Amino acid sequence: MASGPYPSGFVRLIPAMEDYKSTKDYPKKRKTEDDFNGRQNQYGNRNRGKNFQDGSDKMKWKNSGYEEDKRWRSDGNANDSWHSKYKEGTWQSKKLYKKQLLRGENYEEVKAPGPGRKYTVSIAVPASILEDTCLKDELRTYVIGQLARAANIYSVDEIVVYDDGCWRRKDATGSKDQSKEWMDMMCMLLEYQECPQYLRKHLFDYHPFLRKVGVLNALNAPHHLRSNQWCEYREGVVLDRGDKLGSYVDVGLPTEVTLNRKLQAGLRVTIKLDPEAIELKKPHGTVVSPDEPREVGGYYWGYTVRMASSLCEVLTDSRFKDGYDLLIGTSDKGESVSSIAIPEFEHALILFGGVEGLEAALEEDDALEATDPRDLCNLYVNTCPQQQARTIRTEEAVLISLCVLQDKLVGAAAAVPDGGVNDSGAG
Repeated sequence: MASGPYPSGFVRLIPAMEDYKSTKDYPKKRKTEDDFNGRQNQYGNRNRGKNFQDGSDKMKWKNSGYEEDKRWRSDGNANDSWHSKYKEGTWQSKKLYKKQLLRGENYEEVKAPGPGRKYTVSIAVPASILEDTCLKDELRTYVIGQLARAANIYSVDEIVVYDDGCWRRKDATGSKDQSKEWMDMMCMLLEYQECPQYLRKHLFDYHPFLRKVGVLNALNAPHHLRSNQWCEYREGVVLDRGDKLGSYVDVGLPTEVTLNRKLQAGLRVTIKLDPEAIELKKPHGTVVSPDEPREVGGYYWGYTVRMASSLCEVLTDSRFKDGYDLLIGTSDKGESVSSIAIPEFEHALILFGGVEGLEAALEEDDALEATDPRDLCNLYVNTCPQQQARTIRTEEAVLISLCVLQDKLVGAAAAVPDGGVNDSGAG
């Protein structure tokens, strides 16, 4: 019978160590109990019936085990409840669930949120914050995760990680390698956070920068789709198999998607699924631009990460053909955000400084002629004019600034013909 912490009616299958006087007696007594316990031998123990002399004793042993098992199952505890639910089929097996998905059943359809948009919003953040405000890698990882969360919440399309040169003001001997390490760490963790969970096993190997990713909060971004969700767009990785004319892509569905073109294995791609693919056992799709979900369907499709070695490189190496047409600098020395009006734009960039601000980053950059951030930016704003804290951390400034600027940015971009919101829904 049960004793100690076990519930009423529960039969302990394996004797505990405290039941024996010494560890030497454990194997011997365990073997004896295996021979006569009944419950152990009922499930195929190799010593079953070994020590019985005649059939009557053996039948008595079987009946005893049967009654014991019957009592265990019929007792009104959690074991009986679990057994009855499982027997009635309340818990659906994984295999049956997968078959239903393959037949196009049980899918949760993810519809387009609205008309597409052509404008983009980018932010630039210095990697020096990992040295100045964080003491351990665990805290650095968490801070980077907060930046990713803020970008995801407010639909930021690009994050630029740059070297503001502020560590050279403290250590002129050998901080260049250390600054490169912080930049690499920030870029890798931002890319890891943006990547859908089902693709990380394909795209990320073990790295010391990823040791503390357990502290990261999930983005739950629109392109982080579950296996039971059906969306016309999906992120995928080309698998290392297929024929000469086509490729297989893992997009997080129960089965791979086929392409009618040969692509390099390990390549991350954006796939548009055909409308009838939901009913096919082997769905097929086409490769599209990563910007198409945003421009056509209005989806927020994550952010890209770019590394810049200086503030000048942030401005000149834009991934857009004509660069950024709106530069917004943030500082407690700027103009109050309530009194500014954002002009029409197509690609906006919001600049954030480190502990010493944008003024220090501009001073360390010899490639820029401007000496005042006001001369460099179209707008130089204070997004938290009523702050009571002596300083605001950069990850806090990013969240505050995106919050107060979002309505102004959306209103200004919508006024641009063919540059803001696309009412027709076509790219």
